[in-house]
Amino acid sequence: MPQLLSLSRAARLADVTRGELQKRIRKERVKTFEGEIAVEDLLGLYPHINLDDDPVLERVQRIKSEARPKTHYSDGWMPDPQVLMQRLHEFQHTLVRTKSALNTSEALLEEAVSDLRNALEKPEAVLRAAIKQCIGKLDGARSRLDRASDAKARLFAKDALLKIVTASVRLQPSGHEYFIEGNDSILEAGLKAGLYLDYGCTSGNCGACKCRVVSGAVRQLRQHDYVLSAKEQAEGYILACSNTAISDLVIEASEATVSDRLPHQVIRAGVRKVERESPELAVLHVQTPRTQSLRFKAGQRVRVTSEEGVSDSLYIASCPCDGRNLLFLVFSGIGSPLEATVFQGGLAEQTLLLEGPDGDFLLHEDSRRPVLFVAKGGGLAPIKSLVEQAITIDDAEEISLILVGGNPPGSSLVRLCRSWNDALDNFQYRSTEASIPADQLAGQIIQAVEENPRTEIYLAGPDAWLNSLLRAAADQGVDPGEWSVERVGY
Repeated sequence: MPQLLSLSRAARLADVTRGELQKRIRKERVKTFEGEIAVEDLLGLYPHINLDDDPVLERVQRIKSEARPKTHYSDGWMPDPQVLMQRLHEFQHTLVRTKSALNTSEALLEEAVSDLRNALEKPEAVLRAAIKQCIGKLDGARSRLDRASDAKARLFAKDALLKIVTASVRLQPSGHEYFIEGNDSILEAGLKAGLYLDYGCTSGNCGACKCRVVSGAVRQLRQHDYVLSAKEQAEGYILACSNTAISDLVIEASEATVSDRLPHQVIRAGVRKVERESPELAVLHVQTPRTQSLRFKAGQRVRVTSEEGVSDSLYIASCPCDGRNLLFLVFSGIGSPLEATVFQGGLAEQTLLLEGPDGDFLLHEDSRRPVLFVAKGGGLAPIKSLVEQAITIDDAEEISLILVGGNPPGSSLVRLCRSWNDALDNFQYRSTEASIPADQLAGQIIQAVEENPRTEIYLAGPDAWLNSLLRAAADQGVDPGEWSVERVGY
């Protein structure tokens, strides 16, 4: 039976995205086994893997610091000392078992060589020749053990090292897999991986994130008020929000799918700050209480109501991986009831009422196809959330983003898009003039589909702009019926 690696872990060892690895597997027609790849096949696809240096860890850290939307609330990439020591303990057991196997093999070779040398005293010429040949092969095998140049062995060692600072979690029954880094809880890491795990308060009060550990070891990060019965504890139940992994885990946990509707929530949240990115655009930073996080899916919206009772339906412009720190984009001149309050600074330090989420402009579930996002005006908010979700999940072969009219020069949004473009090898970002003709933009989208017919298209923007763009695509002989479209109304 060949040694198998999950595609997520194999991609990290090869220092490529999971999407890039899947693209290469399809291109080279490599067989996989229930989402896993043989070590020999991985080395065949990437024969020049640099196993002496460790670019995997450097690349993960670089992407986290430069591109991922969660850097502002990360509590540090490395595990705390106690978790690290427990993972080192697990690592020590692995190395002991491996070294024991190597010692046994070496002793076996020594014994075999000795026995064969004794057999050389026998007169049979044919036997002597065969024994000499066998001894030569065994001596060669023994010398290879001393050189320790086996690529499979070094790949194993690198994988073991990666397990010290990251632990994988496989969910049942979905089969989804993700990694836990630093001091993240099982729940936090799952949300950052783009999964819709069940949860409520995220602080150990409600028990909604209760799950069962099938295999592996966990460590409690914080005390929780929710009480697990003695029977539940004996069966391996834990709270995902209050525990982290100290080894690779398999857990039973409830997840929502793309088609499932999340529960309607009503949360009072505080305005942390309002940033004026330009005379036409303001970014609203909102934070929920520690005991409540907003469960939502990328591309959805909520109703936001100010203390004066002024309300509007706003798209959430941030990743669902952080339900406490939310971003909203507010544009001037669009007729939003909240526009005047936002741009005049009246919302600063206010308490807002959030109700929702709503909306079906979502990423296709478990899709690993190339994706192209196109946004104009208010469509930037849901598209930004979808892009951050796609980057976090890291399943798509390629991610492309076209902003019609671009972002305000010098704004944080410009820097964010450029950091994605610079840090991610499967991401492309470009902007166009706001007045680009519909037929020209439609031609660019059609070209992307012609280059790869598997490409998924997501469009969001003003109603009139979308209508003209879809008509232009139809005039060029393309049926845009399978494109995902969100009409933002402005």
